[in-house]
Amino acid sequence: MGFWGEARGSMSRRVSPLLHAFGGAATALAVGAAAVGFVTDVGLPDTPFSGVVSLEPVPLDGQDFAAQFADRIPTAADVLHTLTPLQVAALWRDLPDSFVDRLIDERPDAVGNLEGADYADRDRANVYRLAIVQEQAQDAQQEALSRFRSVVSQAAAAIQLAEAEARVAAIDTLVDVLDDRHRAPSSPDRFLISLDDSVDGPPLAAIAVGDLDVALYSTFFVPGMNSSLLEAEDYLRGVTRIQQASEDSAAVLWLGYESPGPVETVSTLRAEAGAVRLAAALEGYDSYRDTVGLPSELSVLAHSYGSTTAAIALSSGNYGVSSFVMIGSAGVPADIELDDLQVRPDRVYASEAMADVMAGKGQFWSGRVNPASVDWGAQLFGSNGATLDDGTVLAAVTAHDVVGPDTDADHDKYLGDGTESLYDIRMIVTGQRHEITPGGRTPSTDAPILADGAK
Repeated sequence: MGFWGEARGSMSRRVSPLLHAFGGAATALAVGAAAVGFVTDVGLPDTPFSGVVSLEPVPLDGQDFAAQFADRIPTAADVLHTLTPLQVAALWRDLPDSFVDRLIDERPDAVGNLEGADYADRDRANVYRLAIVQEQAQDAQQEALSRFRSVVSQAAAAIQLAEAEARVAAIDTLVDVLDDRHRAPSSPDRFLISLDDSVDGPPLAAIAVGDLDVALYSTFFVPGMNSSLLEAEDYLRGVTRIQQASEDSAAVLWLGYESPGPVETVSTLRAEAGAVRLAAALEGYDSYRDTVGLPSELSVLAHSYGSTTAAIALSSGNYGVSSFVMIGSAGVPADIELDDLQVRPDRVYASEAMADVMAGKGQFWSGRVNPASVDWGAQLFGSNGATLDDGTVLAAVTAHDVVGPDTDADHDKYLGDGTESLYDIRMIVTGQRHEITPGGRTPSTDAPILADGAK
């Protein structure tokens, strides 16, 4: 059955080049909340959620919580967002299924982005809400079109129309990539673990390939400039290749921040704002994992400006990250050193292909540090092509991108099938870090042979 059921027709998976200019924060650039006990004195959360939260003791036992808020579901949703992710995770395990169902039915916006809650429940809430968000976006597009056609001065109206069109196209893309009719039967499940439509243009979202609730290896991938839901289909090809390193793994396409356009990459403002959101997502996963006793490894993989964002996030707290991997980095802020990342120094990795000229420009014009330089101290791995001891040829990366516009164009990108960088990333995120030492390799310029990193 299709995503919205058989009644829903298939959507176009293509968006125009113009709409890609309006992804994430590039829109504006291109066009002008103890495992047991009580919490007292809970006030209004600093979130867009509605409802008045009374000043009352809040039980952190799921059964007691459900009983206390049985007739006040909207209030319960607001209260949940005042708790820490660790408190939510402990409470969520004991909530009655019927209470969770009511939360999702009445406040899917709250459940879908609730750090510490089960990811399957977050997915249910977000998918339920996605249909509503899609309809709202379509209505807003029609209003923007009417406004554009009716005003004398069309400049502001054109901006609103472009943002509305990009929003509809991005949501359509999100619906498509979640529709199992567009993937092979053997493809891993996809979960919409966050959805934020509070921004202009394409909503912010995170899509997990594989089940985060049970995965033993979990990777959050943070893309760089001009990344948004408009490119989700392309990014998911690379993320899926990471997940395919192990049947016990899950990989997340984290489009949870408003990425910059080219001009804004010299600044860290977008990275600083994104780092707050990323840190919250990592804290949520760490809290869930600790509460349910999941013995998993958490890795963060970041590309280009995403590595700037991720480095700031990791320097802000300890989120139990096992490995941090940077590819084609646009630079780490000069005031962040290796020891500031709260990841074991020998598990911080970087790679920059010789043919990647964009990464160096991003570092130069921003004044940020290249984490792939020998002096910075990260563990370096290859992306220029090599031959393994068994004769397997790993292809070189010959561009700055992680993927191309289609499968055929992925072959020489950082997350392209058969590249040296993807091989090493797979080894790192599945705990096989000893396999990435370059000593047993020789440089290769031969034609690429698809390499299987899941060994």
